[in-house]
Amino acid sequence: MKKVSNKGFTLVELLVVIGILGVLMGALFPAISSALLSANLNTMSMQGRKLIQGIVQANIERQGRLGAVWPREQDGGEATNDNDDPSKVTGSTTEYFKKLFDMDNYGKAEWDPVVDGDLLSSLSGCGVNGITGTSLEKDNIAWVMAKNIVEESQDFLPVLVTRNLDFQTLNGSMNKFDGTSTEKVALGKNYDQPFSDKGFVLVRKSGAAESFKKKYSRLDLIFKNQGFDNSSREKQVEFMDL
Repeated sequence: MKKVSNKGFTLVELLVVIGILGVLMGALFPAISSALLSANLNTMSMQGRKLIQGIVQANIERQGRLGAVWPREQDGGEATNDNDDPSKVTGSTTEYFKKLFDMDNYGKAEWDPVVDGDLLSSLSGCGVNGITGTSLEKDNIAWVMAKNIVEESQDFLPVLVTRNLDFQTLNGSMNKFDGTSTEKVALGKNYDQPFSDKGFVLVRKSGAAESFKKKYSRLDLIFKNQGFDNSSREKQVEFMDL
């Protein structure tokens, strides 16, 4: 009767196989990480585009009745955050979105957001947790919003960026830019999520959303190589912190 061999892999053979797998994983990991980052950037791009399109749609609906809902400083004094009109909230991005989505009444029958309520989920994602219960906090918001955007503002100006972009540095060029500076804007400086120092997303006033990986976080690319000078305007465009 023929004997059945029970011989398996030797220790050396197992170590060789493990070594080969380790080399393959090491070679594939950068490609996998890059693909995951691209997918997450694209996801946030779609969410940011929906947010701005919702604001633009609200502005269209309010024409001839009420002013636009872009957050803007008010004439004749300091802006206040206690008015029902979200456009009068310029203290923080969180306060603006609370008014925009009528969070004081969220979960109640009288809830009446200025924009489509389904867009509330677009505020978070990619490591930034969405709201739990009925409270919207800054930890639930992946974006920072620009204030003092007006109808005349150039369509290429960014009005919404993921919070991991150093928007304070970006503010220094939001009202005047020569179109050529290749200065890099830091990532992950103030907020780690959603993309740390790996990339960011911006949405322009036109509603166009773009994703950038770290090596492209340059002023000339952010402003599409466009030079402009809006510094003479009384109310300067700048991003609000969370």
